[in-house]
Amino acid sequence: MKVVARRIWPLFALLGLAAVVMRFLTESIWLDILFNFSVGITLTFVAIDMLYEERKNRRWQIVIIGFCVLLFLVEGIVNVISIF
Repeated sequence: MKVVARRIWPLFALLGLAAVVMRFLTESIWLDILFNFSVGITLTFVAIDMLYEERKNRRWQIVIIGFCVLLFLVEGIVNVISIF
């Protein structure tokens, strides 16, 4: 899982960056949803990578990342619900 997390999170980070750049060019709720979910997934994989790295004093960083993941995923779900 460590290798998978280390290789996948940069792809989701680039996807989130592309959503931000496209947001400047066009107005779409789908870009907000894409950004929220890609950042949430990126932070999840970064936390998994940090967890398997097993360095001391990383627990508080994982808790902060977990809180941010929760915020981004809830915001993405709220945006999806607002469409319907």
